[in-house]
Amino acid sequence: MTSSTFKLNLFLLIFFCASFIAPTSLQAKTIVLIHGYLANGNSWRTTQATRGLLAAGWKDGGNYSYSPQGMKPAENPIAIPDAFYTVDLPSKAPIEVQARILGQYLDHLYAIRDEPIIFIGHSAGGIVARLYLVTLGHVPARALITIGTPHLGTAVANLALLAGNSPLGMMLDMAGQDDITDSRGLYADLKEAKPNTFLYWLNQQIHPKIPYVSVIRVNPSKRKLTHYDFIVPSESQNMNNVWALRGQSMVYLTPEGHFLSDKDGLFIVDILKRIIK
Repeated sequence: MTSSTFKLNLFLLIFFCASFIAPTSLQAKTIVLIHGYLANGNSWRTTQATRGLLAAGWKDGGNYSYSPQGMKPAENPIAIPDAFYTVDLPSKAPIEVQARILGQYLDHLYAIRDEPIIFIGHSAGGIVARLYLVTLGHVPARALITIGTPHLGTAVANLALLAGNSPLGMMLDMAGQDDITDSRGLYADLKEAKPNTFLYWLNQQIHPKIPYVSVIRVNPSKRKLTHYDFIVPSESQNMNNVWALRGQSMVYLTPEGHFLSDKDGLFIVDILKRIIK
C-alpha cells in the first residue's frame, strides 16, 4: 500500500466514523431542573415530574448537591445524548445566594457537556434561573421554561415576611419551627413587584434572546380546590407581564395546583417539541 493510498483510506475511515458520531453530538440537549421553595433536586423525581421526560427518551443525569465540603457533581454528567439534571439549592436563602450556587453547578456541567442549557424552574426556581441569566450567565442558555413562578411576586410572600418579623415568627423560631424566620430574605425577594423591590429591579433588566415559556396554573373548576394555585396569581406566572419580556413568552396553561405533579413531565415534553428544533 502506497503512502497516498494509506492517507486516503485513513481519511475515508475518519469521515465514515464522523458521519455517525457528529449528528448525535450536534443534536444533544441538556436540561437543568431548578426546584422551588422548601424543596430539593429530588423533588422532581419524588413527585414523578420526571416520568414524562424518561418516557420520551430523556436520560436522568443525576443531581448536583452541596455540602460544607464543597460541590458534589451529578452522577452522569457525560456520555448521555439527551439528559436532564437536577440541583440542590438552599431554598430558604435569598435568590442571589441560590443563583450563585446554581452558577457553580452550571460551570461544572458546561465544562463537560459544552452545549447550551435548557432551564426549567418551578416556582421560586424560575426566579433563580432568571437572575442567573441576567447577572451571571457564564453558561449559554437555549430556553427558559418556568412553572408557577411568581414573576410579579406574590402577596403570600408579603404576608410571610410580616409574620417572620413579628412576635409570631420569634415564637415559632423558639419552638424549632424556623422556616419562616430563616426565609425572610427570600420572602423579601418575592414580594409583589413594586418600586424599590427586588422583582421590580429584575423585571427591568435585559434578558437574553432565547425562547421563553410561562407554564401557568389555571383552575378549570371551582369545585377542584386541589387544582388551584393559591400561592401565585396566574397573572404573576406570565412572563409577558414582565416589562423586559413583554410579548416574548409562549403561554402554556395547565389545570394543576401550584406544586409539581406527575403530569409536568408530559407538559415539558410537549413544550420542548414546540420550541426546540
